[in-house]
This record gives sequence, structure tokens and C-alpha cells, in this order.
Amino acid sequence: MIKVGIIGCGTIGRELAYACRKRFSEEMTLEGIADSDIHRAKKLQKDLKPKVKIFPADELIQRCDLVIEAASKHAAYELAKKTLSQGKDVMIMSVGGILGKEKEIFKLAKTHRCCLYFPSGGIVGIDGLKAAGMGKIHRVTLTTRKPPQGFEDAPYVVKHNINLKNLKQEKLLFEGNATEAVRGFPKNINVSATLSLAGIGAKKTRVRIIATPHMLVNVHEVYVIGDFGSFYTRSENFPSEQNPRTSRLAILSAVATLERILKNVKIGT
Repeated sequence: MIKVGIIGCGTIGRELAYACRKRFSEEMTLEGIADSDIHRAKKLQKDLKPKVKIFPADELIQRCDLVIEAASKHAAYELAKKTLSQGKDVMIMSVGGILGKEKEIFKLAKTHRCCLYFPSGGIVGIDGLKAAGMGKIHRVTLTTRKPPQGFEDAPYVVKHNINLKNLKQEKLLFEGNATEAVRGFPKNINVSATLSLAGIGAKKTRVRIIATPHMLVNVHEVYVIGDFGSFYTRSENFPSEQNPRTSRLAILSAVATLERILKNVKIGT
């Protein structure tokens, strides 16, 4: 049995806790949970049967074989560093928190002979992008469309005083590279970080972010050009009922990553 600890008890952490307890109960045990917001941790503890223990993050890392980071962009790097340094595997959900520091984190995983997992999130095409990377990739572009309310407290929107209320038509909020996108929209554009790590890096990955009124889904379009040819993908994701910034597919992707860890048969690149 793999001992799993979940750090971050929000929408994704909650769903992964249920997956550990139900879908993967024969292969893994939920050793404990942690959250900087103790009230959120206690709420999840109350909802899980049988009750799960709450630990400080550092103690939880020591107790587990696999740590799942579902906390925040700001916590991801330190949690990954602490976990890998102890020779424990870690799955990172807040991929944007790793950008710019990935070389150090990758080296830690190699040095301590442990695994670092990044789910695909709310996009499709990561397998094709990784395959294309075995040759030469010329361009990677991500265009994201979401309902305006999902962007309201984004640092970029606040800094530039962008009014998102009563939009009548699409509004281009941002155009630049993935590093800038993650900095300006840390809760909205995690998929650009995943694309960057799988492809040609954050500074070369181009991102466009568009607020679309009356939209009921989160849309991600990925366009890749390389020596292999080109491909285009489009995903239309229903937002999570608990958090409109999180696509339902992102949650399912995390569950699928857990399954991939456990299975002896690996399908796909």
C-alpha cells in the first residue's frame, strides 16, 4: 500500500482525497491531509469517512511515500523541494510555482531517485507535444477563453484596472509568454506552465487569455508546429461546481495520474 498525503484541501485536494479513499482504496492509503487554513482541513476531515488525520505539512511529508501538492503556486516549489530532498515522490498541481526553478527541482528528483509528477490538467495534447520534442519544435501557442468572473481577482487584471463587469463581447486580457501569463494569472493559466515544461520552455511558449461573456465552459486551444508537422487541439471544459477557475478535466487528469502511477500498463507517450 502506498501512503499518500495531500497538502491543500481545496477543490482538487478534496477530490483526490475521495479518489484515494474510494477508487484506489486497495492500492493506497490516505495517510493524512494538511492545509494552511485549518478550518478548510477540518471541513474535509469531517466529510471523509473514516476520519483522516490532519498533520503539519512537514510531518505529513515524513509519513508518506507520495505527497500531492494541491495548495497554491506560492507553496509548490518549497513543498516539492522538501519532499524530494527526503526521497519521497511528489505530484504537483500548481505547476506555475515550479517555472523558473524546474532545473533545480528536476536535479533533486534525479539525485534522490524519486519521481516528480505533473498531470496534464485541463488541456489535451501533452502526449503529442512530448513526442514532438524528440525532434524540433518551432512554435507552441495556447489560447484560453474563460467566463469573465473567473479572472476578476487575477493580479494582471487588478494591476491594469480592467473592468470585467457587463462585458458584451470577447475581451483580450493578455498576450505574451507563459512566464508572464503565470505571474499575472496564477489561478487561471496553470496549463501554460505544463505546456512549457513538456515543450520548449516558458519564455518561448506563447499565451493569449480571453474573457468571453455568457460562456459556460473553459476553452483551451493548443497549436504546435515542428519538424513532425503540426497539430491543433481544443478542449471545452465544464468548470468545477466548487471553483469556476478549475476545470473539471483538471481534476480528472489528477485522478488519472494517480492511476498511471499505480498501473503496470502505461498507455500513451
